Amino acid sequence: MKAITFVTLFVVITSITFAQQKYDEASKFIRNKEYSKALTIAQDYLNHDSTDIAIKILVDLSTNDQNNPKVYEALGDAYNKMGVLELSISDYQKAEKLDSLSTIIKFKLAKAFEKQKSYTDAANKYLQVISLDSTYSQAYYDLGTLLYYAKQYPNASFYLEKYLTFDNKKYDAYFFAARSLFLMQNFPQAIEITQKGLSVFPNDVKLERIEALSLAYNKNFSEALKVFAVVPDSLFSATDFSTFGSELQAAKQDSVAIIYLTKALAKDSSLTELNQEIANMYLSTGKYEQAIVYYDRRIKSDSTSVSSYVNKSLCYLQMQNYDSAKTALEQAINIKSDYMPALTWLARTDQYMRNDAAAADVYTKILKITAGKEDQFKNEVGEANGFFGYTNLVKKKYRDAIESLKTALSYTPNSAQYHLWLAQAYAFSGNKAEAAKEYRVVLSIDPTNADAKKGLKLLSL
Repeated sequence: MKAITFVTLFVVITSITFAQQKYDEASKFIRNKEYSKALTIAQDYLNHDSTDIAIKILVDLSTNDQNNPKVYEALGDAYNKMGVLELSISDYQKAEKLDSLSTIIKFKLAKAFEKQKSYTDAANKYLQVISLDSTYSQAYYDLGTLLYYAKQYPNASFYLEKYLTFDNKKYDAYFFAARSLFLMQNFPQAIEITQKGLSVFPNDVKLERIEALSLAYNKNFSEALKVFAVVPDSLFSATDFSTFGSELQAAKQDSVAIIYLTKALAKDSSLTELNQEIANMYLSTGKYEQAIVYYDRRIKSDSTSVSSYVNKSLCYLQMQNYDSAKTALEQAINIKSDYMPALTWLARTDQYMRNDAAAADVYTKILKITAGKEDQFKNEVGEANGFFGYTNLVKKKYRDAIESLKTALSYTPNSAQYHLWLAQAYAFSGNKAEAAKEYRVVLSIDPTNADAKKGLKLLSL
């Protein structure tokens, strides 16, 4: 143990002695004005992490060899190693003044500014490097990366893409450029860069994620679906899935859109509005039971969602479950008593249930609500009057039927059904001329209408 301690102590003493000898040698070279030799010793110390000794030599050199940019550059390197950025930058700037065309000094100055978080100064120096040497590839990369983190995506993508023309093997250059292009919504270019990156780094899921989303936004749905299928769901956010699902929905690809909107909900249950989107797509594709499940989820999160109650009722109507449909519509009306879609469908549901008295009550309410606002609710007013016209026709109250049906047609003039009922009301009341006129209007709207053809034939007898 004592022997080991002795050997260690001997090595340390020898190293200190050697270092002092080299420092003395450098000092002698300075006194003899052999500055380049002294600089070589200082740089050797610097390369071997003997920064303190290197600085002592370099400070002496700077006093005696004041016009040598390499001395200040080396001093800048030494202080940079020590993390004393202010002194490092100061000496790099002195070197730059003495050699204003040195791209190396400017690049080192840019890196020091960047470490100091003086990003604007750093960017300007990188630009100076590039203006002096358009092939200085690292300056393009470092400038592009700096701009990427500064969220200056258009400029970041420009310099990173330029860097890739020199070196197409650097992963971060592809990723930062692709993500910059994606965030600035240049989706075609983002696709191009990710695909180039994937040719070098195949199956990289981060690049594939950007490619998938860019393809989706660029409406390349078939290709996007292929990439989405190979990227782990964990890499996509709820917003990613929601956005893709909405894009697919807009493209009328509801069955696939449902998958991705459901994934979005699985990641973030607070996106409750998606329940209604999913339910609506199930409704449009005839999957009524599944639609009801999601309408109920939407109602659970927002009990005031009247449209959810109405759409839920439409599902029950398609399933001929009229009681449940009526209940859902009454719940909607309890929330918003003048909600016209709920009132209209409630009246229709009462008719499906053969409860014309209840339907009449609802249509009467519709006419009261829309009084003075008929032009705003033409279809609803037309339907209400059409209902009363038909019921009066059935009751053989032809004059009342004619009045109601004429009113209905003033709001919905292209309804073949109302014209047919009006023709029948005229016919039964003995006004054959007006009846024939209305039957002909029906045929102008619906040339194959058998009832109108039969009516005209009967009038000719």
